[in-house]
Amino acid sequence: MRIAVLGGSFDPIHKGHIQIAKMALKKMRIDQVWFMPAKDAPLKDHQSVSFYDRCQMVRCAIRPYRHMKLCTLEGERSEKSYTIDTVKELKRRYPNDEFCWLIGDDQAKQFSAWKDHEQLLKEIDFYVFSREKDMELDERFHRVTMPLIDVSSSQIREGKKLYQLCKSARIYMAKHGLYFDLITAAHMSEKRYRHSLSVADLCVELARAHGLDEKKAYMAGLIHDVCKQMPVDQQRIWMKYHLPQFLDEASAIWHGYIGAYYAKHTLYVTDKDVIHSIYHHVKGRNINDYERILFIADKLDPSRGYDSSKEIKISKQNLKKGYEVVKQQQQEYLKKEGSIA
Repeated sequence: MRIAVLGGSFDPIHKGHIQIAKMALKKMRIDQVWFMPAKDAPLKDHQSVSFYDRCQMVRCAIRPYRHMKLCTLEGERSEKSYTIDTVKELKRRYPNDEFCWLIGDDQAKQFSAWKDHEQLLKEIDFYVFSREKDMELDERFHRVTMPLIDVSSSQIREGKKLYQLCKSARIYMAKHGLYFDLITAAHMSEKRYRHSLSVADLCVELARAHGLDEKKAYMAGLIHDVCKQMPVDQQRIWMKYHLPQFLDEASAIWHGYIGAYYAKHTLYVTDKDVIHSIYHHVKGRNINDYERILFIADKLDPSRGYDSSKEIKISKQNLKKGYEVVKQQQQEYLKKEGSIA
């Protein structure tokens, strides 16, 4: 059997990777494409999420394609993953199969930095998938020209072009909150991001005190302000098309509604407690514990610079009582200021 290996961090896998695999199966004399996630890629400082989660997203993305497989060989190593070692191990384990390696033009440009790259070219054939017909390549490479999808994993980690994720991988990402810290950070200032992290930590403390799901509480706290710093004109457009019934409310309230919509329809968050908590976190709604937790944590966030230890202690003892105390304080503040905090 002739097998093409597509290696990479897949942090995360996206439709551009799938496109290369499809084209390889169509244009090359191969039987299968094996996706080979790197446990610790030598030319990258770190991976954003675990090897296990990246493999699971690959598994989700390639499930519809019977000629695409996941190979976790590099996950067996405790050290960095070098392609030369992987190639030799593949040949040892599968002596009756023939392998070739697929790379993109970005990898081809830095190929000289790969460990034992000259030996690699003797060990296995390399196919470079490129949109640049005139890009100079080592004559030992095989070129496959194709119109590549304009997307990168780094863009997705910042919350851009999420539509270029396969739906099943996107659902997995949302379920486990993968990249939500990076996406949140990309949407706001450093100060606002520190607030979000602090709120998320306090949400966890409150959830732990009451035996609730800490992961769910953290997710709500982390992304509750993801649309807070969206320009007001842009918020107005979102409100007009998605939430027109609240257009007459103060614009300072909108980011809660928009954030919940964004979490559900863009990030694919399906947990209703998380969605409802974000939706109601500005004005508060005393319906369930997760709504109370986020409302309390947002208002009592220690990074705001005032002593909220008394109210936090009350909230850890009794969420409903804590909510009532914080809600009363909010009303008094609004009455004094005449605006939303």
